[in-house]
Amino acid sequence: MIETDKFDYDVLEKRIKQESDRKTFAKVFDNQSINAVHSLANKGLFDVLEHIVSTGKEAHVFAATDVSGNTRAVKIFKKETTDFKRMNEYIVDDRRFQNLRKDRRNLVFAWAKKEYKNLLLANRANLSVPVPLGIKENVIVMEFISENNKPAKQLKETKSTKKELETYLEQIIDFMAKLYLAGLVHADLSEYNILVQKKKLVIIDFAQAVLLNHPKAREFFERDVTNIANFFSKKGIKISFEELYAKIKAHKNEL
Repeated sequence: MIETDKFDYDVLEKRIKQESDRKTFAKVFDNQSINAVHSLANKGLFDVLEHIVSTGKEAHVFAATDVSGNTRAVKIFKKETTDFKRMNEYIVDDRRFQNLRKDRRNLVFAWAKKEYKNLLLANRANLSVPVPLGIKENVIVMEFISENNKPAKQLKETKSTKKELETYLEQIIDFMAKLYLAGLVHADLSEYNILVQKKKLVIIDFAQAVLLNHPKAREFFERDVTNIANFFSKKGIKISFEELYAKIKAHKNEL
């Protein structure tokens, strides 16, 4: 548990709008995290954290607004409850982090930096991912994916027609092929990490994504294919692993 007396509550009150969220922040994060939030805010990337959008084992995501009223997503990775063994599997053979010191603090900072770098790569390839805007230690600021002024729903939460599901599957095939050509494998692709915004899919959560030269890149890619095939098959769009894999490969060769 974080000692709450470490916090600068004037900064918390200035940067986090809701008192309940300030209390949550104090329980989960340390003073270094609020300083990172404050630093990114001072750069003009946002002004106030409006409310918590999602909480997970690795991170909390806040909706934030800048001085012009634009909404941003602020993702803050936890240091105390993160699964470091799982992290290590994705980062240990990443050539971008070869000299990483494997203590808790540096591993979390590297995990955030890895997501940021992966988002940059995907964004440069014109893929449908949140636009990364800035990073400081364990805090990333990015585009907020919304629909009707609310956070966009996960694919697993949406009620879709067969025709919509067929369109979504086509979008995912296109995404997986283009991401591979950009040099990345998502490595955690599923209906939980896909948002639906006006019938367009946006892929999120890229911290675990690996470069193609990672020794487990093929294994992770095949797992992504399995996850997607299983989801659509359960929804009535019957497609096997082999069929989906072949479609992605064929589409990649066409690009």
